[in-house]
Amino acid sequence: MASSTSQLEKALPPSEHDLSTDEGMLAYLNQHTPFSTSYVTRLSGGFANWTYRATLESPYKFVDDVNQSRALETIVVKFSSDVAAAFAGVALDLYRTKAEIAALKLINGLNLPNFRGMGTTQKLPTSTTQPAIFLPELLSYDTTNHVGCYVDLGPLPSLKQYLIDHPGSDAVELAAKIGDLLGQFLAGLHLWGYQVSHTDPSILDIYRQSESAKKICAWRTIEFVEGSAKEYNIDGNWEKITETLKREVLDSNDTFNMGDFWTGNILMELEGPANPRSLKALYILDWELVKTGPASTDIAQFAAEAFMLRQYSGRATSGSGTSDEPTDASPAGEALLVSFLEGYERHVKKSSTDNMTSRSSGTSVVEPSYERGKSIQDVLLDSRSVIGHLCAHVATIGKTVSWANRETTERTVRRVLELMITNDQSDTTSSLKDVLTALEVK
Repeated sequence: MASSTSQLEKALPPSEHDLSTDEGMLAYLNQHTPFSTSYVTRLSGGFANWTYRATLESPYKFVDDVNQSRALETIVVKFSSDVAAAFAGVALDLYRTKAEIAALKLINGLNLPNFRGMGTTQKLPTSTTQPAIFLPELLSYDTTNHVGCYVDLGPLPSLKQYLIDHPGSDAVELAAKIGDLLGQFLAGLHLWGYQVSHTDPSILDIYRQSESAKKICAWRTIEFVEGSAKEYNIDGNWEKITETLKREVLDSNDTFNMGDFWTGNILMELEGPANPRSLKALYILDWELVKTGPASTDIAQFAAEAFMLRQYSGRATSGSGTSDEPTDASPAGEALLVSFLEGYERHVKKSSTDNMTSRSSGTSVVEPSYERGKSIQDVLLDSRSVIGHLCAHVATIGKTVSWANRETTERTVRRVLELMITNDQSDTTSSLKDVLTALEVK
């Protein structure tokens, strides 16, 4: 039987091999792990870590948490260091690896919408009408050398790449289904985090102490907003606007944050060639930026990426496809955005209503107050904060995406920068529908 996450953690001797190279990782796997390996291949992408696919000399056999026999011919290996894999000069805190492994263990034991934890007795979905969300399945973790070995999901497409390749109306139904599933899942995670932050806050101590994750999440977009504004000659009180957003990330402990909830970290498993638009499962990867913080940042990061898919992956208006040609909105990208926000809000409001009903019958824990006069909906559905962080994401990351054309990019970035100014002067509401209104999405 597969072991619990804590049992899979081992402190092995310090490795003498350079784990940032194929050769070093191959030697390490064969010397220190049960995964006898023929060769390893570095996988592309990834800012923080070195990630490899290891091809095994013979299948690795084990029985998983749902008592199914498994035989793996390949595994995925992730090595974390105190410097970023993509940028040698960027220092990173290795505390992030401790937080990620703890999060995988924690979340796998939670009862969240559309989620199948590896520690449950529920099997993989067998019906196309019941797709499920999963986390990466950990096989072993070396706490000394910071090497994690995971079940290889194979060549599954990321949600981002799939909707870049399928932006049209033929993928709308699938995109809407995925958005709804993910919106409900994230709402469930935030509701749980909000509740325990008031009733048993020690559960979140390890994530509350993830200071480096908070700093990275504040730096990666907000730090560069003012530069984008200067580039586009848009005047505003950018010091005040960005400082407000930074303080929300750095100071808030409202709830549990995934920290990197975006379309590139979500893999899709479809039923196969016979049902190319039928979803079987979603896998949410890379939990090392877990922390406590405002719900708005997780919501905004995913919504910003969905908005960029809407803006950038549509077809050229004239059909010529030239790099300077404006594009129509992607129907699939828009469906993902709308259904995600609607699914999130619907689950929060339903849970609040159910809680009030239970309270009236004396069977519910009283909803904790965040601040005097604020409800769970006020905290989790803060439209003003979501709009601010969404626009910061698009104004920085959204101006350099390789799959967008210049005219549409400039028009979109200018639009979100102007929206940041008006949003900073507006009152907040407890409805994510106002995010869609602000973005002029139906």
